[in-house]
Amino acid sequence: MKGNGITYSGADLIADALAAMGVELVFGIVSIHNMPIFDAINRLGRTRIIDVRHEQAGTHAADGYARATGRLGVMIASTGPGTSNTVTGLYEAQYASSRVLLITGQAETAFYGKGQGYVHEAEQQVAMLRTVCRRVESPRHVDALKPALEGLVRDLFTGRPAPGAIEVPIDLQYAETERSVFAFTPPPPFAPDPVRIEQFAERLQSARRRVIVAGGGVVAAGASEALQMLAETLDVPVITTVDGRGAIPEDHPLCIGNYYQSAGIYQSIADADLTLAIGTRFAVGVDGQGARFTPPGDLLQIDIDPNMIGRTHRAALGLAADARLALEAINKALVDVSVNDGQFNDTVFEARDGVHTAMRRRLGADYPRIMDLMRDRLPRDGLLVRDQTIAAYNFGNQLFPIYEPRTSMNPASGAIGPGFPMAIGAALGTGKQTLLIHGDGGFMFHATELATAAQYQVPLVICVFNDSGYGVLRWLQDTRFGRINETDLGKVEFAVMAESMGVPARRVRSVAEFEEALDAGMAAPGPYLIDVDMEHFAPMEISIMPKKRG
Repeated sequence: MKGNGITYSGADLIADALAAMGVELVFGIVSIHNMPIFDAINRLGRTRIIDVRHEQAGTHAADGYARATGRLGVMIASTGPGTSNTVTGLYEAQYASSRVLLITGQAETAFYGKGQGYVHEAEQQVAMLRTVCRRVESPRHVDALKPALEGLVRDLFTGRPAPGAIEVPIDLQYAETERSVFAFTPPPPFAPDPVRIEQFAERLQSARRRVIVAGGGVVAAGASEALQMLAETLDVPVITTVDGRGAIPEDHPLCIGNYYQSAGIYQSIADADLTLAIGTRFAVGVDGQGARFTPPGDLLQIDIDPNMIGRTHRAALGLAADARLALEAINKALVDVSVNDGQFNDTVFEARDGVHTAMRRRLGADYPRIMDLMRDRLPRDGLLVRDQTIAAYNFGNQLFPIYEPRTSMNPASGAIGPGFPMAIGAALGTGKQTLLIHGDGGFMFHATELATAAQYQVPLVICVFNDSGYGVLRWLQDTRFGRINETDLGKVEFAVMAESMGVPARRVRSVAEFEEALDAGMAAPGPYLIDVDMEHFAPMEISIMPKKRG
């Protein structure tokens, strides 16, 4: 170890590797089983460490960082309990196709696998991590550390993004090794088959009632410009998935938005003779709803993962390729283009406007004004992060306009709680003003990260829509069973909680108070929390408040 004659260690190799990959910051919690890595990173001074308060939150933050920046998100944890805490975050990253790397410790090699009760012993840690990672490495000699890490990272950057992990026994972190250059060159994007490109171009040219469905793969590939060019060339309406929001600006006249599973929009595109789907697996969703919305006409599907093509819906023509390269090639291959049928387009646009109006009406008297204030104050390139909550379902996921790629994110797996730490990672990674829509039930999962937000002065306005419980589940229970149980949590004073951890905050009970608090939050140099007491606002259509006591 340093100070005992060793000049370059396994921990130094890891620090150099992070710097070589351009990782500007990592999230972590220091432990006896990763101290050498933390020390090496700080001595090198090329990567900043963000000290989180829980490993699950740190992994979600690394995920948010990865989604917002397009770079590798990294979490450093301890072996055993620290690593088991990361599993939920890795599960979310896997579900969202997000590049997150977990670096964790392990018992020293002389005791690994012996079952002798070594502190934080985790004999099945690799098997556990493989359930939520595409690849897991466990080198047993310091000379195997560099090739293991290189191979792992290369895998994470090949094809569909995914999380991965490497466990490094503590003695390998201290062990002396030769200094060498960490070879990291991202593999080239997966190029499309030229013959299949011609087939796609021919099918697109022969159709007259086309619709495009753009998913998260468009955003991940940086294919927004190529998508917009294709849509404008063919005059085709573009529907996005929730993860594809921002692939085309939502104030673009051809953008329909995240409404594929809206009955009104689905009916309006029923006469389409072709659906071009890019970077989406057509997630099935709650109760298998998505599987019932069969893409109209012939389905032409592009995806980086060939296993996704035709998995949910039969594809008439499939193309396994990087979305940006595929769309750019199709744009070049198009000749003698005829634009979409005008009457078809008008029907779709009228349905879009009708759905928008109906959804806005269901927000009641107060929440449309709150949404408009949030959009007005958030810069065009500012980030909107949502947790799974009433406000997100009612306006955050669909009505709130998104204008640029990588500025919209939510828990892809449907989990409650990841929103807050994801927003921290996204805001720190981009330095952009970030707005968070959260519910009180989910916020309690990671409320301690308020201390992290305060420590690093994260540019984040946290809007906690507080209905004293799990509002979405209340609505589902009332709808299905006619009664509510185990979903009332009692009212928490989140403004007081936030201020106790160094985050300025205010509880609001009117739209006017919300506007004042929002302006204060946007002007603040760091985080600011707004506790929206929903009891005092006109209810949204699906809001079910707890019965008043006394």
